[in-house]
Amino acid sequence: MEKKQTHIAYGFITGIIMVVISLVMYLTGLMFKSNSMSYISLVPFLIGIILNAMAYSKANEGFVTFGNVFGSGFKMSMIIGIVLVVWNIIALFALPEMKTKILEMTRESMAKNPKVTDEQIEMSLNMMKKGWNVFAIAGAAFIALFWGAIFSLIGGAIAKKKGERPPMSQF
Repeated sequence: MEKKQTHIAYGFITGIIMVVISLVMYLTGLMFKSNSMSYISLVPFLIGIILNAMAYSKANEGFVTFGNVFGSGFKMSMIIGIVLVVWNIIALFALPEMKTKILEMTRESMAKNPKVTDEQIEMSLNMMKKGWNVFAIAGAAFIALFWGAIFSLIGGAIAKKKGERPPMSQF
């Protein structure tokens, strides 16, 4: 029997929530306070995966396996990745000052390390500037899939599972 899917709706909603949180953090300047602030947007990611896992199990009356739930969560992560990539493309053009602020924050962070010379800092920043678009888009996709795999494992462990549905009798 075909399983009922929940990952599409949960993926888009969670991705949009993550974009809104990132935008608010950018507009309020919280994004640039510390590197750890970027992890705040992972909270709705984890919550979304767990809610999707529970909804997937419920939609299929609990007749799911760990692999089914993990797969639903990972598919959701791919949708979130698409939303984040689209957001990064929009942000590259709509918010060009974001790149400048992030590069300045990176410069300040690197300057704190006494082992890094000014030449090394400039060389690193030049490389970042040249590959900015690729790094931003690939980074969003990688982050979504990396954290999505980890969070899907958690969702798979939390969701109620009865195993596969027993086959219907022929009689």
